Amino acid sequence: MMKLIKRYPLPSFFALAFLITWSLQLAAIALAADRAMTLSNETNFTAFVDLLLLRLPSERLLVYLLFALGAGPLIAAIVVTAADEGRAGLRDLWRRSTKWRLAPRWYAAALGIPLLLSLVSAGLGWLADGKLDYQFKLPLTQFLPFLLYMIVFTGIAEEPGWRGFALPRLQSRYSAEQSSWILGLLWGVWHYPFIIYYNLDQGVGPLIGSLVGLTLGIVGWTIVNNWLYNCTASVWLIILLHGWGNTVQSYLVLSSQSYVAQSLYGVLPWAIAALLLRIYGKENLAPHQRPQKPVPSTGSAPAQQR
Repeated sequence: MMKLIKRYPLPSFFALAFLITWSLQLAAIALAADRAMTLSNETNFTAFVDLLLLRLPSERLLVYLLFALGAGPLIAAIVVTAADEGRAGLRDLWRRSTKWRLAPRWYAAALGIPLLLSLVSAGLGWLADGKLDYQFKLPLTQFLPFLLYMIVFTGIAEEPGWRGFALPRLQSRYSAEQSSWILGLLWGVWHYPFIIYYNLDQGVGPLIGSLVGLTLGIVGWTIVNNWLYNCTASVWLIILLHGWGNTVQSYLVLSSQSYVAQSLYGVLPWAIAALLLRIYGKENLAPHQRPQKPVPSTGSAPAQQR
């Protein structure tokens, strides 16, 4: 197994990330359906608070733990890095995951882009619907605790894998744009069990539309994320972006009860992605050489850089 991982680190990472997340989350989804429970970022946060306060009912405890422990990308990144590169690789992953000393403009971008997308989506949804019927999924007083939860359970649970492990290895063989498409498509498919669970009652046609729309939307968002990473080489910045984006989306978009606003939030990242590709180029998506991590040859001819 160790030899296999060292020879095929990138496929091993994706296989392990999917296996861990899908096995645990599918079990959680099955139990949740059997016990008439709802799973979402907001209800999972509420379960976490109840767990800390020792008031989480036993029938909800196993469901929550199974879903929350499905941090496949993080676990896969640690396991494959340890097997492939040892302590030196783990130290490098930790260094990039804690690289917080950055120019203020990068923090402004990481915090400002999701906020801008949410406000524009909600505004256009209001124009299209004539009103916005806000029903916050969580009280405003829980914004900061929910943000911290999202940083840990979505940002940290995923980004050391997607941006910390996979992206530099993809970019050693493909251009930044091609790497974004590969990573974005896989990132989208990784969400499928939860998306199917969340939209199953809509029927087959709308469900397929949701899956396709989500996947293409994530590709556009991946390009934006990868631009920030390629410019800063900071996984921490993407962790923050991930948690902040999910939190702002929950309060400003998902709580708006507007289908138009929610759809636009998935589409509008492509406008930013197209602009970034035009400014920085498809090759590096940055003003300098894109971050790369060479992967071992498998005996075939080396891929041409594009």
